[in-house]
Amino acid sequence: MKQAQCLSNAWGGEPPKLIVDGVFDSVMLKKIEWIQACHGLPTSGVIDGHTWRVLYHPALDCYLPYPD
Repeated sequence: MKQAQCLSNAWGGEPPKLIVDGVFDSVMLKKIEWIQACHGLPTSGVIDGHTWRVLYHPALDCYLPYPD
């Protein structure tokens, strides 16, 4: 889980930086769902193979606003 948190922190812009503590909380769920939506993946919040791929190779820009 810490790896996913660390990789998600590489995203710039509005998304909050996650505390790298290995805890999958509501803040991390929201960020993973947003990352999935940016890549056209189902927004399940589950970090599956497709989600790992986009965490390692993020889109340059996401035009979806980060949810409040």
